[in-house]
Amino acid sequence: MKKTVKAVIDGTVKNIIIGRSPYNMERPKDKSDLLSAIDRKSQLRVIFHLCVPQPFWNEGITLVDSDGEIIPPNTPNVYVPCDTADTYYRYETDEILEDVELHNFTTVQEYGKAIGTTMLFSRKLNNVEALGIASIASKNPTYKEIHALARTREIPMNTAMAFFGVRLKQTHTTKLALGMEVQEVPMLKRTTEQANSLLDAVEVVFGKKEMSKRYAINAINATITKYDYETVLTALELIPASTISLYKMSECHAKESCLVAELVLFIEELRKRQAA
Repeated sequence: MKKTVKAVIDGTVKNIIIGRSPYNMERPKDKSDLLSAIDRKSQLRVIFHLCVPQPFWNEGITLVDSDGEIIPPNTPNVYVPCDTADTYYRYETDEILEDVELHNFTTVQEYGKAIGTTMLFSRKLNNVEALGIASIASKNPTYKEIHALARTREIPMNTAMAFFGVRLKQTHTTKLALGMEVQEVPMLKRTTEQANSLLDAVEVVFGKKEMSKRYAINAINATITKYDYETVLTALELIPASTISLYKMSECHAKESCLVAELVLFIEELRKRQAA
């Protein structure tokens, strides 16, 4: 981090000091190692909002530079960042702050209201959205199919992964979304048709509300490991509603284990009847 940054102010490139207050957004430490690897040309241009520091100093609020050193009051060329979701981490990472808008707030309250109003509906990508961005930025087929299943069937990302029998890592999703290559992305263990068939079975057997929950598919995956996909799917199609009703009424604390036990018992009984 450098103490001063370059910014275009009134058409002139100037060296300014970014003065951070206790009310600025925290920068993500877990992604700091990616900053040197990202493609800067792929970053969209943003407007950097800065305000004069006097209101903070007038109210006795300490400002520090990017090295964490206290900035004495009335130090020239100091500006406080007005953090927004797309700029809060870029004040010291962009080579130059090109699009700068200055604000002359007279009080810290006025500053706070501007930030609060601007950030009211701001948020980061949710898991499914991040999955989608990673899929189109990387063209990875695993991400493409899991994202499509999550969106079309309106289920969470982790549940969609479970229906394909795979587990993705958040670090891989982040790197793929940045256009980086990841060699360890797992291949899908099932086709889209198979994943949808399992979803349909869960909806029929357990109800639509249970489709989004992971206990059912986790138990099904465990049972598939013991038998195979076709055997378990057939069992789900044939298992009596009364068996599932009794299972739900039992309020078993280990829901997945209890469901695995029910499925295994039914499959073994089914096999005995077929062998007879």
